[in-house]
Amino acid sequence: MDNIIIWVVISGYLLLMLFVSLYAKRFIKSSTDFLLAGRNLGIFLTTATLAATHYGGGFILGGAEHGVMSGLGGIWYGFACGFGLLLLGLFLAKPMRALALFTVPEVLELRYNCRNIRYISAFLSLVALIGIIAALVTGASSVFQVLGIDPFWGAIISTIIFIAYTAASGLWAVALTDFIQVIIGSIGVILATALAFMKVGGVNGISTGLQALQKANVLPISADQYFNFGSAGIGTIALILAGTTMYTLIGQDFYQRLFAAKNEVVAKNGAIIAGVLLMILSFLPALAGMAALVLSNDPAAILASPKTAIPQLMITVFGSGVGALFLAAILAAVMSTSDSLLTASTSHIVKDFYQPNNPDVDDKKILNLSILSTILVGIFALIVSLKFDSILTLMVYSYDVYTSGVFIPLILGLVWKRATKEGALSGMVIGSLVSAGLIYAREANIFTNIVGGPWELIYAGSALVSLIVMVIVSLMTKPQPISPKLKEAFHKIQ
Repeated sequence: MDNIIIWVVISGYLLLMLFVSLYAKRFIKSSTDFLLAGRNLGIFLTTATLAATHYGGGFILGGAEHGVMSGLGGIWYGFACGFGLLLLGLFLAKPMRALALFTVPEVLELRYNCRNIRYISAFLSLVALIGIIAALVTGASSVFQVLGIDPFWGAIISTIIFIAYTAASGLWAVALTDFIQVIIGSIGVILATALAFMKVGGVNGISTGLQALQKANVLPISADQYFNFGSAGIGTIALILAGTTMYTLIGQDFYQRLFAAKNEVVAKNGAIIAGVLLMILSFLPALAGMAALVLSNDPAAILASPKTAIPQLMITVFGSGVGALFLAAILAAVMSTSDSLLTASTSHIVKDFYQPNNPDVDDKKILNLSILSTILVGIFALIVSLKFDSILTLMVYSYDVYTSGVFIPLILGLVWKRATKEGALSGMVIGSLVSAGLIYAREANIFTNIVGGPWELIYAGSALVSLIVMVIVSLMTKPQPISPKLKEAFHKIQ
């Protein structure tokens, strides 16, 4: 009976989200409506969709996964998500929105007047986005796993649903469902964590439970370390903050929402509010993971599959009825993040690869190509997701290659007028290749003394190489005139 109740609630909730996306279809009259919601998102929808882009598999399920394994030391990824959005709002959102473009590679082409830079950065971003979508599919499948469904079929079901979301009405559907899902998902995690702590007797109860698990030789670290915010080490924390912030400052999924905002002020304020919100919420998934571990009748199962910690906690604390509603909200939030990334991926395919070579193409054809691209990218991401078990590992590796290659050419190009297209192209290619090589070495257990430390070292090391190469080559080559449109938006490169 409990499973029937859970299935009825989840099915009803997901059908509601599909109804919202079908309702949003009335707003789709052009490819701009599909990809950027007609550049008409107000402050509430802009804030919600920016927050939801992070507040999904990595933030909730991945944060809880780290809470299970390392306690409060697992908050830093979520905090970095919010910190990155805060910086984005303070320094880049307003001028970027003023450009009124579609993609980050468009900005790079405008800065360096080089189509090849646009193609390479779009390809790297597309690879990263597909990897992140795949990680979110893995996260969504963990919710189905709690319901007794094999993760393989859970991944397929969740992929079909979020492809249907996105293909129906693009970013309009994403923004509207994000608004609903961020509210319900946040309330669910807050209430579940609070009630779980009350159920076990507060912090002392969690501590006692962890001590008991330590005596049973179940925990991966000592019970005391679960309450240490710095358990990962200052160096690792700094690298997590740097790495995640770097991606947030250049990610197409975030800029697509800024480009979709009604105006520059909305874009700036939406990013700032979303960033502050995520920083406040960042400690909850880790606490929820700890509570799920203590409350579980089978903590070994939670440790063996920590991505199920939040779904298990929802059912344990709320029971099958109310718990199913919040479980559905988390599932929908994960899939909503996925469809956000699908629209970002589609933007690259249509706006960075197809349309530049077909400038006179009919907009209806662009819209149809957008829908087809959405379906194909979703299917490919599903295939990739079946190859990885860890949500955060897959997301991190996806971030690495793109960020290592694109961060320096974009950010340095916006503040240093001496940067050249030759320098940017060299830094982008070499930074990405170094990152890919380090990832391969890490997976193959080659040069473990170099790549065996925190994964964030791949970010930092590869980006540093990119910086050095770009500066040297730029100083050796002649800069071209900077676009007046870009100079008007970014005064530091006057």
